[in-house]
Amino acid sequence: MSGGGGARRRFDPVATWTRVRVLNLRELRSHRLRVITSLMVITVSSTLLVAVLGTYGSITASVRELSATVAGTADLDVTSVGDRGLDESLVGEIRAQVPQASTVAPLIQDTIYLDAKPVTVLGADVSILGLGGALRQVLAGGSGAGQALSPNRPDASTSIAVGPGLGFSAGQKVTIDGVALTVVEVIDSAAAKPINGGRFIAAYLPLAQRLTDKQGRLDSILIGAAPGVDKAALRASIERVVAGRAAVNRPDYRAGQVETASSVTRDSTLLVALISLVIAAFLVFNTMNMAVASRRQMLAMVRAIGGRRGQLVRDLIGEAALFGLVGGLIGIPVGVLAGRWIIGRLPEVSSEAVGATVGYHLPWYVGPIAVIACVASCVAASVLAARSVFALSPIEAMVPGEVLARDRGPGPLVWLAGIGGLGLVGAGWLIAHTVEGRLVFGGAVLTSIGTLLFFFAVTGPLIRAVTALAARLGGPGTLAAVNTERSPRRAWATLMTVTVAVSVGVGTSGAMNDLVGSVSGALDGLADPDLYVSSQPVEKIPSGPILDSGVAGRVAAVPGVAAVVGGQWATVNVGEARILVQGLAPGIQAPYVKKTSPEVLRRVLAGEGVVVSKVLARTLKLGVGDRFRLATPTGFHELPILQTVDYVTLDSGTAALSDQLLSQWFQRPGNTFLQVRYAPGVDGAQVRRAVNAAAQADADPSHPVFVYSGAETLDATRASVKQSGAFTVAIQWIVALVAAIALLNTLLLSVIERRRELGVLRAMGASRQFVSRMVLAEAASIAAVGAVLGVASGELLHIVSDRVLGTTTSVDIGYHPQASTILYVVVAFVLCTAGAFLPAARAARMNISEAVLDE
Repeated sequence: MSGGGGARRRFDPVATWTRVRVLNLRELRSHRLRVITSLMVITVSSTLLVAVLGTYGSITASVRELSATVAGTADLDVTSVGDRGLDESLVGEIRAQVPQASTVAPLIQDTIYLDAKPVTVLGADVSILGLGGALRQVLAGGSGAGQALSPNRPDASTSIAVGPGLGFSAGQKVTIDGVALTVVEVIDSAAAKPINGGRFIAAYLPLAQRLTDKQGRLDSILIGAAPGVDKAALRASIERVVAGRAAVNRPDYRAGQVETASSVTRDSTLLVALISLVIAAFLVFNTMNMAVASRRQMLAMVRAIGGRRGQLVRDLIGEAALFGLVGGLIGIPVGVLAGRWIIGRLPEVSSEAVGATVGYHLPWYVGPIAVIACVASCVAASVLAARSVFALSPIEAMVPGEVLARDRGPGPLVWLAGIGGLGLVGAGWLIAHTVEGRLVFGGAVLTSIGTLLFFFAVTGPLIRAVTALAARLGGPGTLAAVNTERSPRRAWATLMTVTVAVSVGVGTSGAMNDLVGSVSGALDGLADPDLYVSSQPVEKIPSGPILDSGVAGRVAAVPGVAAVVGGQWATVNVGEARILVQGLAPGIQAPYVKKTSPEVLRRVLAGEGVVVSKVLARTLKLGVGDRFRLATPTGFHELPILQTVDYVTLDSGTAALSDQLLSQWFQRPGNTFLQVRYAPGVDGAQVRRAVNAAAQADADPSHPVFVYSGAETLDATRASVKQSGAFTVAIQWIVALVAAIALLNTLLLSVIERRRELGVLRAMGASRQFVSRMVLAEAASIAAVGAVLGVASGELLHIVSDRVLGTTTSVDIGYHPQASTILYVVVAFVLCTAGAFLPAARAARMNISEAVLDE
């Protein structure tokens, strides 16, 4: 091509490699510590992303895996509506009245206890083999031929197959619940792994019913559709047959129930994770921005000798992308290890009730998302940094310090950031106070982003505050103030690093402490009884099994016992949701008794209505005066809702009705727990020992009895909520680690950037101590201002997070300032001092002759 436009330049790989080697790789080699710290920020951010996304779905994924193992190719699951199970006669009714069902397989899937540890019992007959899949190996034995379940076996009534987790061997004789059994096979296969860590027993149906005390009853009926049958029509036909005596669901419905049951863990984790990911992305952005800005003089020199802006920008973007790629890839295996650690420390949730082995499941898309997020943050940071550097002329850019347009007044970007930041904070506040459901988390996220944007808009006043404070710290502080004023971008980046570390700590820890405190208030009345005698350990809801009928009499006869009141908790399936229903008897002490009005309580005890939690009311979209319709083994029953109350989120909600009605409707007379009150003046410890001895007398080892105090019950609930927030604490420390590394990186860059200036100071007679004190004075002034900003933004985040958690848990969470805020202020100073120590030492040791030389 000829003419004024000139020939188009072709890509020259040799020239490109030479430029990258001389400019980019040389820069990386000469500043290894900066490269390492930048990579660490990116790696920790990738780790956080992988750990959060992997942990978030691991519990439900584990239950879904178990459902697939048990249900095989089943299309529907006819499930008992209560703990007592469903009538076995339903199998015959469905087979006779629903010809569209090719397979109708009865199933026992329940839990017994061996050595006080839960064991899953699976029982079926040969019809289950028609569903194929992994269930064939687990229930029929490793051969898959069905011999272990065949009723034709002469020893079918005493033969069991077991998982490897029980430690039994083939041919071993064992006794369970007074039944002498023979282990015919140990099933150690991939199919067995999802089932309660291998702690399971598979048996022919009548034997499984006997072991679980469910003679004539079932937990589920698995349905396989005939070829070509419409699934919706099949479901409608089965629902007509069961007529409310059972729930008809998809086979994987339990996964949704477990996800709901772990909502406190999920919601608190998700809240802190979303906030922390915003902060981590900001820190990655900040780190890369500062790294590019530190090369301003070198890039200006290359441009002055003819370097093309486009080539340099592409080189910087490529380098940033490489940083993001390497850091993101390193963070994936570290994030997996962190996720596995977290899963091992999460509280026990309702997945244990269905016998799921909770393991860490990493979806295939998490790794690519983490890498893409890291690359995108690094590239975006380098583009904006390069834009600000190349906006200056080469002569301006080679002047030491940041000769930015600080004398031109705030530009449009600053005004846009300020208005947009305030708008996002307002939108976050509005969402937190008005939106229901999962979208409410957007309130905390928007508040975090809006706060950062607003702080960017007021960079000028913030830097003036830092310089004013530094100037009061003597001679070194005066010079530190001058350096801060000449490098506002670097000072702002360091200031924001401190701010976000304090803000996340204050906001998230405050919200979690408020949640724990509010849970205690929501459970007022739980600790009133002196003792509980229960069919479940203290950390679990006593929803079954029924206590032996003689326990109440033996406990009441213990000297020093003034009163014994029995009650029930029942787990009830309402469609695909699972709720908990408490039976209230006269004299019982419970949160529902404390929260309801005396007139409502009288009507509930008389069987005239029901009280429901706000969570359940929201789940069922019902209110006071509406009819609460409940499917039970005896058919549908209805009661009016008399009142809605705050109650800690348990499954999809809770309800309370007359204990007499609960026993009748669900065909399980008796008690799942007893409340014991002492006589005045007795020795409580002595009475407790006597009550425990009476309760354990003649106890069935497969259904143990537990005795604990009311105070221990409340403490266990608090501990469960605190344990639910254990992951949030881990995330806070991860963010603090990212902030510490980023802070070290920014302060180190500040020393590198002023290398010649510090050398000149040393040449003019400044002592090493003076130079060190100058760097530390700058860090101290930034720590002070950052701590103030962090506390202010953290308390705003604290208030919004309270609203978010209050909405998702349906517990009235009140805001309370935390004394731990002082700790986070101290941490801010420690972070800055620790982060400034290495740069200060490096500045003091700087060789004068090398420092003053031009590179």
